[in-house]
Amino acid sequence: MTGRHRRRRDAGRLLAGCAVVGLAGLLLGTQALPGTAGAAPEPVAAPQAAAPTAAQQLPLLAARPAQPPEPDPDGSSGPSAAQRARAEAAERAAERARKRAEAAAKARRTWDSRGRPHRLVIVRDNRIEAVTDGELTRQVHRQGTATLATLDRALPSSWLTVTDGTAVLGAAVVLTRGASLEIGGGDIRTLVLQGGPTPQDAASLYTGGGEVALNAVTITSVDAASGQPLPPTVPGRPFLVVSEGGRLDAVDSTISDLGTPSGGLDGGDPGVVFNRGSSGSLVRTTFQRNTTGLELSRSEGVNLEQVTVSDSAADGLVLSGDRGTTMSGIRAIGNGENGVMVTGESSDRPVSGIVTTGNGGYGVVVIGQTGMRLSGIATASDEAGGLRVNRSTDVHVTDFTATDQPTAVFTHVGSTGVVLDHLRVVGGRRGVVAEKSTHDLELRTSSIEGSRVAGVSIGGSEILVSDVEIADTRAGVRVERGASGVRLAGLTLTGGRDGIVATPGTHGVVIADLVANHVEADAIRSGSVGAEIIGGRITGGATGIDVAGGATIAGTSISGAREGIHSRAPELVRADGVTIDALELGIESAPGSPFLLTDSSVHALEALRGQIAQQGDNNLSLPPLNLLGAIGVPLILLAVVLEQVHSTRQRRVGVHGRRLPPAVPVGAG
Repeated sequence: MTGRHRRRRDAGRLLAGCAVVGLAGLLLGTQALPGTAGAAPEPVAAPQAAAPTAAQQLPLLAARPAQPPEPDPDGSSGPSAAQRARAEAAERAAERARKRAEAAAKARRTWDSRGRPHRLVIVRDNRIEAVTDGELTRQVHRQGTATLATLDRALPSSWLTVTDGTAVLGAAVVLTRGASLEIGGGDIRTLVLQGGPTPQDAASLYTGGGEVALNAVTITSVDAASGQPLPPTVPGRPFLVVSEGGRLDAVDSTISDLGTPSGGLDGGDPGVVFNRGSSGSLVRTTFQRNTTGLELSRSEGVNLEQVTVSDSAADGLVLSGDRGTTMSGIRAIGNGENGVMVTGESSDRPVSGIVTTGNGGYGVVVIGQTGMRLSGIATASDEAGGLRVNRSTDVHVTDFTATDQPTAVFTHVGSTGVVLDHLRVVGGRRGVVAEKSTHDLELRTSSIEGSRVAGVSIGGSEILVSDVEIADTRAGVRVERGASGVRLAGLTLTGGRDGIVATPGTHGVVIADLVANHVEADAIRSGSVGAEIIGGRITGGATGIDVAGGATIAGTSISGAREGIHSRAPELVRADGVTIDALELGIESAPGSPFLLTDSSVHALEALRGQIAQQGDNNLSLPPLNLLGAIGVPLILLAVVLEQVHSTRQRRVGVHGRRLPPAVPVGAG
């Protein structure tokens, strides 16, 4: 036997001996183990008569803790590769399940916040999700800007169909932050949003925090069941919402038949609304037959250019606390209520570039605003009037036109600090009406023509009307009972029946530098006690000034009127430095009406009538030659005409030749 064989044999014997010793130690060691694994140590027992056999030790061996796994054949410790692969796969599955649960929860929250529609499409920056009655049923990954074609590939066929340039969408759509959706600009020319009897049926559009772009597309609604257009009374009519952080840009597009009706405490949903913190632009875009056509509610920096809002069930355009809005070329036509309403929080945003026609309320309404600026507005034939200012302060209106309006401008409910500058009013019933609660209003540098009732009607206090031209109105200016602190300066009245009418019960009326030309009845008729008429020139008409309350008349010129001044006031009327060239009667004071004439000139066929006291240097005489000529020439012409008529009649009855002198009686002379 070689030495190598001897060494192998010795090693085998050594290993066998170690195994025997180890087994014996194991068997002896088990006698000291407790009866159950993990139990507390027990007291040492008395020696037994015989040691347990190996068979008796087997249960104890089975109760021992599991030994660590055998090492891999390559000598490394720990789990095997297969075990690691299984663990990693389990981890990946758990992560996928966690993400699915998280996505489902997020989708559920979005579904809850959007009115729980039956079908909801969530467009995220990297995927599209389909939610059915609150359950996430589909996820399709994508990249870039989504289009209707993108949605068509991702959604069930019953949710979106595209045929011959028309897409019919039967699910609400909401975008998340960072997502964008383009509608139109290609083969799709019309997007029809389906709706139904309940709000959950509406396929509304929500920008969420994303961006929606409309390009040369028409968006409208339809009843999913009947295929007919949805009327504005249906709660399940779709609408479009631009949410906080979201944006809507529309060019050359039409949005029609959207929005829900108001009911109870719910104000309903406009066809399109820009909510707080949203933005966008609308260029050459039309809104038709919506509930409220378009609303900007605390939006930021929206640009409106060449926008038409028509045939809305309620208001056309509503501006509510929006900031940074720019507008031009706005047209509000035939809306059920007001054309444009400005309400909500006051804003430094100017309102301009608006045309209104045929709206059911006013063309423009301003409610509860401070520091409002309106300019470049033209209104015509609205059912209630052109402009209504309600509960507002420091409102300036410039370059405003009203044509055939029941009331061109109406201020009321405590409005104060209103300035109306460069107004042009044509036709209609009333021009400017300052209701009795109006305070501190100024109307200046304006023209009013053809008002059937009154050019200006004043019921408030501290009202100034200056440099205003009023023509062919039933009454140029009416100062109504209860008005006070009214100053009319530099007015020009032409034609019409009455010029300025101040009713009894008014106080502090001042009329300065009036120019009245050929007013049919009275240029000034005042029942206001303490009225002051200063300067001015009155030409033509029946009566220059008719006063029924104490008044002071100073420096006024009256010419060509049949009667200069007529007083029936129980209080003293003073006329100082007046010049009257009347056709018939200069001044008449009715019985019981005291009148004092001072340093004046009165020319008429009858200069004074009644008890009129005089002071200073008064010039009383017949009318000047030019007035006598004005009286005599028509009489001469009338005489000539009558003579010609008489001669013609004589020829017809056969009277010819010279007229013979009367016969002289016989015996005369």
